[in-house]
Amino acid sequence: MKKRTGVLSLLLAAAIVLLAAGCAKNQTGTYTAGTYTAEKMGNGGMVPVTVEFTAKKIKSITVGANRETPGISDPALTKIPEQIIKGQTLNVDTVSGATNSSHAVLEAVADCVEQAGGDVNALRARNGVAAEAGKDIEKTADVIIIGGGGSGLAAALSAATNGAKVILLEKGSALGGNTIRAGGAYNCYDPVRQASVAMDPSQIRELESILATDESTIDADFRPIFLVLKDQIREYLKGDTSKLFDSVELHTIQTYKAGKRTGMDGTTIHGDFDLVYTLTSRALDSLEWLVSYDENTKILDSISTVLGGLWPRMHSLSSTVGHGFIVPLQNSCEKFDVDFMLETKAEELVLEKGRVTGVIARKSDGTKVILTAKSGVVMTTGGYGANPKMAMEYDNYWGCLTEDMPTTNTALATGDGIIMGKAAGADLVGMGYIQLMPSSHPVTGSLGGGVWGSADDQVFVNKEGKRFVSEYESRDVLAKAALQQTDGMFWIVGDQLSSGDPQLGGQNIWGNSIDELIKDHSIYRADTLEDLAKQFGADPKVFVAEIEKYNSFCDAGEDGDFGKVKLGQKIDVGPFWATPRKPSIHHTMGGLRINSSAQVLDGEGNPIPGFYAAGEVTGGIHAGNRVGGNAIPDTMVFGRIAGASAAAGL
Repeated sequence: MKKRTGVLSLLLAAAIVLLAAGCAKNQTGTYTAGTYTAEKMGNGGMVPVTVEFTAKKIKSITVGANRETPGISDPALTKIPEQIIKGQTLNVDTVSGATNSSHAVLEAVADCVEQAGGDVNALRARNGVAAEAGKDIEKTADVIIIGGGGSGLAAALSAATNGAKVILLEKGSALGGNTIRAGGAYNCYDPVRQASVAMDPSQIRELESILATDESTIDADFRPIFLVLKDQIREYLKGDTSKLFDSVELHTIQTYKAGKRTGMDGTTIHGDFDLVYTLTSRALDSLEWLVSYDENTKILDSISTVLGGLWPRMHSLSSTVGHGFIVPLQNSCEKFDVDFMLETKAEELVLEKGRVTGVIARKSDGTKVILTAKSGVVMTTGGYGANPKMAMEYDNYWGCLTEDMPTTNTALATGDGIIMGKAAGADLVGMGYIQLMPSSHPVTGSLGGGVWGSADDQVFVNKEGKRFVSEYESRDVLAKAALQQTDGMFWIVGDQLSSGDPQLGGQNIWGNSIDELIKDHSIYRADTLEDLAKQFGADPKVFVAEIEKYNSFCDAGEDGDFGKVKLGQKIDVGPFWATPRKPSIHHTMGGLRINSSAQVLDGEGNPIPGFYAAGEVTGGIHAGNRVGGNAIPDTMVFGRIAGASAAAGL
């Protein structure tokens, strides 16, 4: 009996020790003082984090050198460490649009907490410091901009350079909107840079088909410019046809034809001529206007075609993707003392006797903000691509949108400006048309996470290893074709050169690590076409035969299967690459109706005094389908116009 009691005593003592150890670990804020380091996977690669602890708290957090996308990831890399330290908690919300970067920081800090002997679960359960609303903020400026994406920043810069005092509201924690997430494709007719582009035989046939088109099939408002285009083509075909033909008129007609669509209800929509022509005729000038304010940003001489762009007129800047547009705009706005109010969500437009005179907004901590505009308010909040319920409500084209459909958009693109504008009496146009990006990441829905080159160099194959569409088509045609394939999936295939020359150990244009993309099967790489087919699950014989046939089309200068307008490089020099893709919500074409001065119109077609808009929050330009590469020109051209109009008080 005594022996048994002794055993029980030993077990009880051991239990007490374990319990004490457990209680000690659960005392949040108890650490082994020192400095610890960990790194976790972000969006572009590993994110190193160093955390310094005292015995009682997290003292400092330092994020080391990383490959996260500038602008997009910055709020996550700065705000999350600040919130962790302020609340001594890991119960911190991720930053919208920078989820991967946010998780990388949180997981790395958690790793360091464990190394320091802290209780990760207790820190994750602990509430942070509750935000408290402050005293109402009241400000007055000449022009108030709502939304800090490309169009908002362009409007702010334009208004400021026209002498206006400007306040810009942005509900997110950083500027950039959808523009900073975009690929940076900028369409415009440019006779100087396009002079170095060779004309493809298939493009000659495209021009000949335009000449053969009966002008009576063109809507009356576009007919005069169509006749001008025909004369231009006839003159071109008489001379040297080895160099690329292009004109503002061709860009206009292609934008019009690509946007003319018939909805599920049987009605047909096309772009407003004045808006379309304003876009195409002022695109180059607006691009040059942008770079004129930033000596570090240059327009590259190379011209290519973005997916769904229809013609080689895509320009790029010296800085990568959409980030290259946001940074010079932001820097230029700061030089002109634009007042940026981040984490400030506009909730309501103020109307006085039918005129928009201000904005009621709210800070993220609940503080009310009352802004008065002496001259005008510009709405640049973007579309509703991250609001699938709203997209489904208005959808008049697809009939297959779902609440869980992924999107390329920032999570902040929820249609706020359209809702506020409608409440202020604005007319809406084209709301039933939502563009799907055919080449989105099959899991995240994002534009990034892959490798490819110009649209003429891309080859799409389905799970069976077969092509199924002309890769030079408009985006809605490509998306519809993709949705008809097995599981709605396809692969963008290319060789080393046609895929943009990706390098092991490097990054793609989005800042994603090539090695990590291969590791998680976001891309595939192989030395032979046969091996590439095996990797992504196609029949090697079928796939190789398909690529060989495509290469023969490139040699002949004519696509015998799908009539691709411009055939690029052959796929014949390894290594070979394949990127899995699937359609996701990309761009919403409908929104506030505006005129060519960017004034918002009411239901009678009259301008609402003091109210202007630009960018994806507007409708009437792209109609039923947006040409790839036309979005950023839209933001620059009409953002610039809106800012100038608001400053002038038109």
